Amino acid sequence: MTQQIRSDLEQRRDELTRSLVGLSDERARSYRLNSDALALDRAGVKRQTPQELEQLKANETAAHNAVRAAQCEVRDLDAEIANAPGRGFRSKFGLAKR
Repeated sequence: MTQQIRSDLEQRRDELTRSLVGLSDERARSYRLNSDALALDRAGVKRQTPQELEQLKANETAAHNAVRAAQCEVRDLDAEIANAPGRGFRSKFGLAKR
């Protein structure tokens, strides 16, 4: 039973780690779009409405929060995995050795 819990935690951690790539790409894309729109707006080039600028800002914030939430969850899962029963000293030593 405890091995299954540990396996579930490790599986969830792997899923989150894989999703971080896409989340980070989305955050970078959102940042670029918002930054470019703000720079154009400051230069007097009005390509977006104020509502669109607010939406770009909200998208950037949401993307950042999604990455941060995933990172925090990975950190929490790492702590749970480290404290989960099911691997003895030899297994931990083997993981550290890799």
